[in-house]
Amino acid sequence: MATNPYINQSVFTEQNLVEDLTIEIIKSMGRDMLYIPRTLVDLDLLFGEDTISKFDNVFPLEMYIESIDGFEGPGDIISQLGINIKDKINLRVARKRFEQEITASVSSIVRPREGDLVFFPLSNTTFEINFVEHENPFYQLGKLHTYQLQCEVFTYSNEEFDTQDTRIDVIETLRQGLSGDIIIPLDPTGITAGDNSIIGASAENIYDFTDKDPFSEGVY
Repeated sequence: MATNPYINQSVFTEQNLVEDLTIEIIKSMGRDMLYIPRTLVDLDLLFGEDTISKFDNVFPLEMYIESIDGFEGPGDIISQLGINIKDKINLRVARKRFEQEITASVSSIVRPREGDLVFFPLSNTTFEINFVEHENPFYQLGKLHTYQLQCEVFTYSNEEFDTQDTRIDVIETLRQGLSGDIIIPLDPTGITAGDNSIIGASAENIYDFTDKDPFSEGVY
């Protein structure tokens, strides 16, 4: 049986109307966020990861918080290694607004990407995008208007932050200050035979617990 001929889902004016209403709702009921794209420096094609990626740009963009009752996920977990924060959040962003604010500036970013970050100023929390759902809601009037971002609290792993936003760049500063990392020199000359440091081919950060009580040093 044919669909109703009086409702034409291919009319661009009706699609644009729904899209504009969606943007208006997100602007009125959403929150101002900061979208932080990840820049890959040395991608490992075998494992599909980059251990030295960096974040050097930031874009303001309004997003709607779907989990209105608070953060989702298992929350804060206390283990033998300390406190592990596993808060999650689902965000909704308009496709048109993403293209206007981000794609127009960086043509290679055509949609929100897994691995990029979102900074939530209200709670001063940085989230990492785990998955981007692009078909929910499912083709309203024959068109997709939004992206759904499934995010989890970001876990720092030696990425470089240089966004010129102190609220975000402080992540790297605090993390390095609390870790007690040791910088291995490029030139290993002068290292004595009894030195317990690990000599590598290049400078890198390591955790050195040699002759230390990690609990007395405040390391968990």
